Amino acid sequence: MRSYDDLDEFYTIIDTEADTSNNTIYVYAEDAGLDLLNDVYGEYTADKAYPISYYVEKYSKNSGFEIHINEITNLTRTLSWDTDSTASERLSIAASFGAEIGYSFEIDGLELKHRYINIYKRRGKDSGIVLRLNREIDKIVVKRSIANLATGYKVLGGTPKGADKP
Repeated sequence: MRSYDDLDEFYTIIDTEADTSNNTIYVYAEDAGLDLLNDVYGEYTADKAYPISYYVEKYSKNSGFEIHINEITNLTRTLSWDTDSTASERLSIAASFGAEIGYSFEIDGLELKHRYINIYKRRGKDSGIVLRLNREIDKIVVKRSIANLATGYKVLGGTPKGADKP
């Protein structure tokens, strides 16, 4: 958990790597939106143009998340999905609105009071700093992980023996 600009954020640690020779610890964490990976939704086509809040609420329902900050209330889009996808993938619709999604929390002591989804026009800033390998950066280390390992599949489209259609 960390606090930044009056927002409390949670992260789930996915990987850690300790290097005793360099006295460094590397931590890779995903923001708390990781909780939205467990809900899978089927095909969907909107019947008209809706604001981003409609889609965020539709695909985050029953997750405990609610919209807190919404900087793009005036834009609408008619969106559709022709395959199954997770709630987290569906929330990537922010890009269709030219926006970005972030997560924050309201904490009282050690008690989680609220889970928030924040919709920003743009997060971060362009500092104008360029980093290049073998100039400002000495090396790049790549570590692989099984964090994206699928633990379940929904199988569709096979053709049974003796049948002509899947």
